This record gives sequence, C-alpha cells and structure tokens, in this order.
Amino acid sequence: MKPPRHAVAAVTLALAVSPGLSAAQGATSSSPPVPSEAQAAPAAPPSASAQDIERRLLLLEQDNARLRGEVEALREEQGFLDQVVSRLMPVAGRFGGYLDVGFFSVQGNGSGIRADLGHRYFPSYAGKVPDSWVFYGDPLSTAINSRGEPADTGESRAVVFDPVDSGGKPSFLVNALNLGLFAGFGDELSLTGSIDLVPRARNVSVTGDSALGDFLDVKLAYAEYLVPVESFTLSLYAGKFDSVLGYEYRLREAPDRITVTPSLLCRYTCGAPLGLKARGTFLDDVLTVNVAVTNGSHGTEGFPFHDEIDANAFKTLAGRISSRAPVGSGLEVGVSGAFGAADQQPDDAVHQFHYGVDLHLDWRDLEVTAELVFGEAHGRSEPGAAPCNLSPCLSYRGAYGLLAYRLVNWMTPYARVDWRNAVHQSGESFVYLSKLMRVTAGSRFEIGERVIVKAEYTFNLELGEPPQFPNDVLTSSLLVKY
Repeated sequence: MKPPRHAVAAVTLALAVSPGLSAAQGATSSSPPVPSEAQAAPAAPPSASAQDIERRLLLLEQDNARLRGEVEALREEQGFLDQVVSRLMPVAGRFGGYLDVGFFSVQGNGSGIRADLGHRYFPSYAGKVPDSWVFYGDPLSTAINSRGEPADTGESRAVVFDPVDSGGKPSFLVNALNLGLFAGFGDELSLTGSIDLVPRARNVSVTGDSALGDFLDVKLAYAEYLVPVESFTLSLYAGKFDSVLGYEYRLREAPDRITVTPSLLCRYTCGAPLGLKARGTFLDDVLTVNVAVTNGSHGTEGFPFHDEIDANAFKTLAGRISSRAPVGSGLEVGVSGAFGAADQQPDDAVHQFHYGVDLHLDWRDLEVTAELVFGEAHGRSEPGAAPCNLSPCLSYRGAYGLLAYRLVNWMTPYARVDWRNAVHQSGESFVYLSKLMRVTAGSRFEIGERVIVKAEYTFNLELGEPPQFPNDVLTSSLLVKY
C-alpha cells in the first residue's frame, strides 16, 4: 500500500531542511549567532483584507453621493437667489431718499403779507375791494424749507393752505421724509417716483379743527422711454414729471438745492405737471430741446395757478431750448416759455402765458445761477363788476441771482438776491400787490457723503409805497440721505 501524499511531502521537506538545521546548530555551539538583515528589520504590518478594502470603498462612495446631493441643492438655491437679485437690483439699487429736519424763526406773525387797512397805500381800490382784502407783500416770501412752505399764511385769501401755521413762533420741524424710487426695465424703459411724507400738526382737542395733519405729497411719478437712436439722444416721458421751464426746477429736492429755501420765482417754474414730454440732446449734448403738453402750467401746487387734474380742455404747451459752452465745467444758457388755458377755471378762452431766460455757470469752485421771467393770466371780468371776478388775473415779472463758492470741500457759502413784482386779483375777493426784494445769505456744510447741514437768513424788503414790516426769516436744514 502506498503511503499518503502528504506524508511523503512532509518527509521530503524534512530531508531538505535538515542540513541547514544541522549547520545552524553547529554554529550556535561554537559562536553567538549573528542576526541577518531580514531578521534585523521590523516586521511589516499585516495587509488589509479584501473585505476591509471593500467596506472602506463603500463608505467613500456613500459620502461622495451625499456631498454631490448637497452641492446640487446649493446650486439650485444659488440659481434661485441669482434670479431674485437680478429682478430686484434695478429697484433696490436705486431706492433711496432723505430725511429733512429743520429749525426756523420768523419775525412778526410769520406771514409775508399785511392788509392795506383804510386803503392808505392803494387808494385806487377804495369802493371796489374791502381794505382788509387788499394785501401788500408776498404770502410765500417767508418760506422756511425746500418745499417752499411759508411759516404762516396769515390773513391770506388766495393762498390759504397753511401746513405749518406757526403763528410767528420758532419751532423745530420735520420738513419731509422723502422716498425716491427708480426701476429700470432693460436698457430703454424706466420708472421714477418721488414721495414726501410730511408730518404736520393737528389739534385734536379743538372741535372741527381744519388743520391738515400728516399727509403725502406725490412729487414725481413718470415712465421714461429712451428711444434707440444713434445720432442724438431722445427720451419720452409720461406721467407727473419735472418742469421744462427755467433752471431752478432741477434743484427742487433738498439735497440738490444749495440754499434751504427756493427763490420767489420757483412758484412759476418748479412744479411737476402731468402729461407728456419729450427731451432731445444734439451735437454731443451742446443743444438740448425740451417740449411738453400738460394739463396745466408748470407752477407749484402751493400757488393758486396749478392744475394737476385739468379744469379745461385746452392743454398747456411748453418748451425750453438751451445750449452749453465749454467755459469752466460748463456754461448753460436757456430760453423757455409756456402757453395754455389759465389754471383752475373752465373757460378755454382765458389764456395764460409765461416766458423767461436762464443762465448757469460752473467755473472752478464758483457757481452762478440767474433767471428772469415774465408772465400773465388774462382772467375774465363781468361787465360792470370788479375786474377779474369771473376768472382771476395775474401779471408778474421777476428775477433772481445766486452766487455760491466752495470755500473748502465741505463748506459752500452762498448769497441770493431775488425780486418779484406782481398783481393778483379776483374780483372783490382779494387783491395782492407784491413788489419786494429778498436778500439771502447762508452756508452749506457737507459732512461725509450722507449728511448735509444748511443755515440761512433772509431779509424781506418791501419796495414802493408800503412800509416795512417784520418778516425776516432764519431757517436751517439737517439732511440725512439714504
């Protein structure tokens, strides 16, 4: 019988290694053993089993899948946020405004007019208009802020809106909290809005108190379309937009205006009429043409000749042509005019017109602005009755000059002289004979990029027969832009 294979293999292996074992034993008995290079090296760590490697790879694949899911979710969220930001950027990027806080003090009772009691100075109105309704002065000459609000309207019969109603007492005042909005829709269409939130007083303890209290003033609300032409620039406007008359309307907002208060002429040119307008610039902005068709004149809402909702069918046509010359930072000269049915009366045949010239110069640190205006509302009279009893009459001319010098980067002193000669009559109801000059001196301080402080003093000077009366104005403004 043959021996088993494994037994033969074991015997053969023993015979093969027995000489080495004998030699090793002999060496041990004669000398100390010398370790070999293989025996001196540290033992290698046992290799990972295939099962461990497979388990680790499975964990890595699970972590990788989880991370891929998180990255994909972040990408989707980022894409959504990009869409939201893209939609909001045209609005959020141009949403702003300012807070206008001031302090004022006006001499006398705060009003810029006095009654000609006894027809002492204007005897020609005796027997035609009661003496207490014949006024000299100017109801808007005691303006205390950029909105042109007078400290008090006093006994006025033409301008009876009296939001401040100070009674001649000095006071702090929040002139306005302005909200401005610009939204762009592509490269050609945009929307612009400007709203004043105006906090004013109301005496809740007085029965039937007619004080207005807090109110909103929507100053601008229009859409603009930039016509895609290459040879010149053309913009079309629809809504309630800036005036096209003169220069001062550009400085209507308090941060833009150098002074605290507007000029005596601003009532005719600083309004925001409602209608359609086109503005074109030609010859590399050397020539500018503005034309508009509107419900009424371009006067301010604080003046009786203003129609936001038209009372007649004949619209007002207005325009301005100006030219710029490379003198200093720019010399601009313009002429403007308007013609239409008189405001706040229904007869299309009762006309009103306005024309004027203006100049503005920026030269180094000097800024000069000047305007001269003329205008008339013809009015309408009933035969045998007091003049202008059916529709009020207005005749005016006036001028102003403003000089400002940037003394240092943060300080700009200024001086302004304005003059107005006007007659405003409405039958036996009232007559205003305004012939006056104002001299205003003040300074503007810019504190950083967002804070502006202004202070000024105005001397009101009566011209002609009527005597002087106390109505000088000290006023100030603290502006914070956002």
